[in-house]
Amino acid sequence: MALADPSDGSLPLGKAIAAYVSTLPVADRESNTRELGRFARWLGASVPIEQIRPADVGRYQEAQPESAIDINQRLEPLKAFLAYLRNQKLIKVNLGAHVRLRRATQRKSSGAPGSEDAQVVRMTSEGYAALAQELEHLEREVRPQVTEELSRAFADKDFRENAPYDAAKQKLGEVQGRINQIRGMLSAASIQTSTSNEVVDLGVTVTLRDIHENEDVTYTVVGPGEVSLRERKISAASPVGSALVNRRVGDVVEVNIPGGAVTYRIERIERLRAAAATKST
Repeated sequence: MALADPSDGSLPLGKAIAAYVSTLPVADRESNTRELGRFARWLGASVPIEQIRPADVGRYQEAQPESAIDINQRLEPLKAFLAYLRNQKLIKVNLGAHVRLRRATQRKSSGAPGSEDAQVVRMTSEGYAALAQELEHLEREVRPQVTEELSRAFADKDFRENAPYDAAKQKLGEVQGRINQIRGMLSAASIQTSTSNEVVDLGVTVTLRDIHENEDVTYTVVGPGEVSLRERKISAASPVGSALVNRRVGDVVEVNIPGGAVTYRIERIERLRAAAATKST
């Protein structure tokens, strides 16, 4: 089933996603809509699909939280969607080839009694508070609700055709996984926020010049509890964030992202929380 007339390269991203999702099995539509919706909100649902560049795909990937349980669960739907657009001849380049799925890494343990397996997680006080609030919401509201949904679905003994049971079971696993993830980050948290606008660190906003594209891009460097693609808040542990930390205005950095190497020059560093800190003193 084609999404649209192949000659219509002006098809908006949002409509292309909606049409693509409609071709998927019913059981896969919700998860694909959720993940592809993130990409549409980040890039813009009204952007014509023919205008999507490999650099856009790369920047979206590098902005993903490094702390995600399985970042591939977020990237695989995008890879399949972009490949499908090419298969339908709606775009000229297979942008799906620029989506680089990440290899799973295992954290080594020292094996000593009482040793800490988790590395220190640097975050701002705002990020810590946001994670703590999310944890409370998940534990007090979301998990009980999903557990109740699972119990109701379990009452239907015919599990062979019980799609609600499978969906609730999967959702409960995702919720519990997120709870465990947040608990781990909070227990390993080290609260830090930059007190200077001379160097890049947590809590500063950085204006960068993309040397190759000759355009400016702005990021705010934050901890894992504050990462937001829509607001261009990136983790200090992300490819771009880690390359920028401790750098100064005028420094040129090269960042290896899934879409290829990108060269930035730091144009401006702003510590947006400076005013708030002054008021509190």
